[in-house]
Amino acid sequence: MMLKKLLIFLMVPVFSLSMIFNQSAYAESYIGLGLGVSLPQDVTNIKGTTPAGVSVTGTDVNPNDAFAYGIKAGHFFNSIPWFGVEMNVYQRDADVDAQAATCSGAAGICTNNTGQLKVDVNSSTTIGFLAMVRATEEQSKNLLNLQPYFGLGFGVNIIDLGEASTFTTAGAAVGSTNLESDTNVGILVSAGLNYKICDNLKAYGEYKYTDGNFEAQGSDGNTYNYDVGDSNLMFGVAYNF
Repeated sequence: MMLKKLLIFLMVPVFSLSMIFNQSAYAESYIGLGLGVSLPQDVTNIKGTTPAGVSVTGTDVNPNDAFAYGIKAGHFFNSIPWFGVEMNVYQRDADVDAQAATCSGAAGICTNNTGQLKVDVNSSTTIGFLAMVRATEEQSKNLLNLQPYFGLGFGVNIIDLGEASTFTTAGAAVGSTNLESDTNVGILVSAGLNYKICDNLKAYGEYKYTDGNFEAQGSDGNTYNYDVGDSNLMFGVAYNF
């Protein structure tokens, strides 16, 4: 958590400096659209707490892979052509299908009879802010017209959940609750390759990673906490102007 806070504080002067450069040098701007797949990691540290303070913990569960899509826009500067800034937004909805899960203790939808868990995810959105570095145009000519890039920053992660349900191992319903959405700020890492199609158009493929610690209020009056990390592979085109 301390590392995440430090990165956020470091990004503030980076974006402030970028605005100064933007006033003094012509910026190569771009906007891109991408489609891809979300490859979420296991949901870990699942914990439910009642208003009375009774807590239970659940075993890790694995969300589904999911379709992802997004948009990005950024600037690179003539005075430092290898450095830029980017803002991106991407969305996915990786549900947790019914799968083996057990609880230690009994509270809310978790009981000693719980053997499976299912969670509907309406949407998961990340709004990212990145400091970017890339190969220059001259360097790209020596790389078969490929331009590697890397970004580091933070993402505002918004997860909108639906119904969470528990079942016995045999599949009989145990309990259910509707979960509220939550927002968390986590580290965001991006790495990819541009391929120049023509003067103003590039194709790209990139990898993104973010994670977060979330808290969701249930309609049953209980609070549910969990941690989740998310990898995304995105492919698209970007227009430079």
